[in-house]
Amino acid sequence: MTVARISYLTDIWFGESALDRVPEILGQLGVSKPLVVTDPHLRSLGFLNRLPISPFVVFDQVETNPEEEKAWEALDLYKKNGCDGFIALGGGSSIDLAKITALLVHHGPPLSRYAAVAGGWDLIEPLLPPLVAIPTTAGSGSEVGRAALITLKSGEKLGFLSPHLIPRAAVCDPELTVSMPASLTAATGMDAISHCIEAYCSTRENPVADAMALEGFRKAYSFLSKACTNGNDAEARRQMLLAALLGGLTFQKGLGAVHSLSHPLGGLA
Repeated sequence: MTVARISYLTDIWFGESALDRVPEILGQLGVSKPLVVTDPHLRSLGFLNRLPISPFVVFDQVETNPEEEKAWEALDLYKKNGCDGFIALGGGSSIDLAKITALLVHHGPPLSRYAAVAGGWDLIEPLLPPLVAIPTTAGSGSEVGRAALITLKSGEKLGFLSPHLIPRAAVCDPELTVSMPASLTAATGMDAISHCIEAYCSTRENPVADAMALEGFRKAYSFLSKACTNGNDAEARRQMLLAALLGGLTFQKGLGAVHSLSHPLGGLA
């Protein structure tokens, strides 16, 4: 199958072997030495060896619920090694931590001032280094999302929301999701379904997003059980990754009208 390039909020490279396009994408973004943000489990499985690039620096301490301290640690590694961009390799946690770390490169502390509840959307400027998101799960949709969740040093788990947090490119290769166990496949699949349902039920008027929500739900409903039953089912993996992508895209439902609404965020959906 061919790799499709789609431009909608960000550039999306979707299809088997899409990972092979990473050098080209980094070149277009002017990135020569990225910091790869991932988790220790994916590193142990050899996912870093599948990246067709060199050189790159690795931060592999992402946890299930990313914490602020890790973002500062990743930032220190980024600066010490002279990196000029980011690759997020993993699920929503890795992508969210990469977004927050990218934010901190040119936005000074405290991190809490950029949180959505603090009105931080007005403080997040388009100064973030390029971020390429490579999902290895099919659910969060964070690879095309404008939000990031992180637990601050205070213990608060807060959301950060800005169009500038959307990765510059998303590389969605179904082959990277084959290693997911059935339990994780089911959990992330339900995440994608939830995004589609929630966005469709939103009162925000966006027929295009509604159409994507319905199609994403249809794909997940048709293929989630198959992907859980047989993780090597290439078609099921492809359709579930597409369902997650559609869920992530439709969840940006109010993005185009953000500045015309009385509420600066325009709603999460």
